Amino acid sequence: MAKRALLVGINHYPDPENALRGCLNDVRQVGDLLHLHFGFGGNGAVRLLTETRATTAAIVSGLHWLVDDAASGDVLVFHYSGHGSQVPDRHGDEVDGLDEIICPYDLDWDNPLTDDDLQAVVQGLPASVNLTVILDSCHSGTGLRELPARGGTERSRWLQPPERLHWRLREDQAMRRFGARAAECGAILIAGCRSDQSSADADIDGEYHGALTFYLCHAIEELGFAASYRAVIARTRRLLQSNGYEQVPQLEGPAALLHGEILAPRFEAVGA
Repeated sequence: MAKRALLVGINHYPDPENALRGCLNDVRQVGDLLHLHFGFGGNGAVRLLTETRATTAAIVSGLHWLVDDAASGDVLVFHYSGHGSQVPDRHGDEVDGLDEIICPYDLDWDNPLTDDDLQAVVQGLPASVNLTVILDSCHSGTGLRELPARGGTERSRWLQPPERLHWRLREDQAMRRFGARAAECGAILIAGCRSDQSSADADIDGEYHGALTFYLCHAIEELGFAASYRAVIARTRRLLQSNGYEQVPQLEGPAALLHGEILAPRFEAVGA
């Protein structure tokens, strides 16, 4: 049984106007949680890609390292902290006409890292492997909805597409999240917000964090490390709400697995 994690965090993008401040702290917080409480450690079990190292090629390579040799009972984690966005769908497989993307350091709007790319990487993953995808980025259906300013200390983790890629969103279009394709393949997705919201990059107790990552880790520590995914997300939602955040974390994946213990190995496929 192996435990591996790929943790990606980007504060500084080539355009200074797109800078975030909490993503590196997110990576450190998740790494500490996995090492200290879930037994991830040694032999390169946790790989970090941060700042200029978090290129498209490096993230794709890291994802293949994460999943390609996975076997029954393995526990895998992909955590991404940075900007998210959307681009017009190129393959005609999205009901809303859009592909969801994460934004590597070297984001190429003409060749982005899409939800289709993520699905292709995890498509053949054995059903008895626990892959948890945590996305602390924006998946906003309305484009630029921001949370209350709270003194101007928060930023949305949404990156606006260039003018040439602008699309018109109909109110009846149901939005997806980047990791939803992974959830379709049996992975578990924890997303920072609803599809019509933004994830906050916020000053929390004098230090910047992604609001999802900060309160998710605290929820796990409060509830104990045998808590279910559903219990952890419910607690995370309450913590965010009680601290003044509007974003509502989402949990997706096979229904039977969501009641299971978070980051626990499984050795048999569990029905949805």
